[in-house]
Amino acid sequence: MLESVEFKIIGATILSFLLSVAIIPSLINIAEIRHLYDATNERKSHTGSIPNLAGIAIFGSFVISFCLFGLFNETEIQYLLGALCFVFMIGAKDDIVELTPYKKFIGQFIAASVVVYLGDVRLTSFYGILGITIIPFYVSYAFSIITIVFIINAFNLIDGVNWLAGGISLVVSLSFGSWFYLHGYYDYAIMAACIFGAIIAFLKFNYSPAKIFLGDSGSLSLGLLTATMAIEFIELSALQVHTSKNILFYITSGPAMAIAILIIPIFDTLRVFTLRILKRKSPFSPDRNHHHHRLLDLGFSHEQTSAILVSTNLVFIFLTYQLQFLRSAYLIPIIFIFAFIISVSLFRFKLPEKKDITDNHTISIEN
Repeated sequence: MLESVEFKIIGATILSFLLSVAIIPSLINIAEIRHLYDATNERKSHTGSIPNLAGIAIFGSFVISFCLFGLFNETEIQYLLGALCFVFMIGAKDDIVELTPYKKFIGQFIAASVVVYLGDVRLTSFYGILGITIIPFYVSYAFSIITIVFIINAFNLIDGVNWLAGGISLVVSLSFGSWFYLHGYYDYAIMAACIFGAIIAFLKFNYSPAKIFLGDSGSLSLGLLTATMAIEFIELSALQVHTSKNILFYITSGPAMAIAILIIPIFDTLRVFTLRILKRKSPFSPDRNHHHHRLLDLGFSHEQTSAILVSTNLVFIFLTYQLQFLRSAYLIPIIFIFAFIISVSLFRFKLPEKKDITDNHTISIEN
């Protein structure tokens, strides 16, 4: 059984990669013929006509690979795939014919409801946070839907520079996927492998100068899959309380660890939503006030910006894992305080102004 699972994980990764590599060039050609490009404006960080259809390749590669290699042992998988198809279609339509934020929100809400109500993928406890443990069913359903919709939007918002959404997706799929594999939740491990393979292929075409962007079809799909894996990770890691602590990657603070794995999209979204609301704007109104925008303004390239943010994400994961003995009730506030300090420091930091060096020597010309 173990060898079979390992074969499926490796096979899913390779197939997903190969499919994406094969599909993306065709999408680029189709976009050129049909003039399907991502519109440029003052808040976009790119210039020129670049297609935003990579989500089609990632979605197709994921679905085909998972259907061929997935075990389908988890009953919620069918509902997740149904919700994934729905949110993908919402994103694909927005990539071609721009939708209003509220229409996209309704689509995300419906997809999240399918996963929570029909798939029963939900948070059942606050695990001591704010002194709350078990929560009522109606609170569990409502909070889980809000969490999924929030994470979907968070992935959509960080997709602003080359390699960032892809890089974070690699961290997420590798982190959650490794844990699921080591603890016997193989369907989710294979799911993470499918994501990993497709994203590796996408990054090949997203390096500056980017040939294609993820698009809403990709970012919304990745957001839904990530949110589902995060909730399952939190719920399943709580079961370790009754198992041996000698298990590799033993997690005692599931909620804190999940937040650390997703800290870049989570904190960036919380920050911009808060600032927009304080300015009496819609939280969904676009602006150029994200962390990646700030790093670009400081002179970093797209890849350097993504490398800094992904590296920061990895630091949070490492420190949270080392400090998980504090438990989530204490560790989560520490994570957000640390993130707040880094964010404030980033936006307060200014590069030294370049001084014009003029030649003070006077040259006398004698006639």
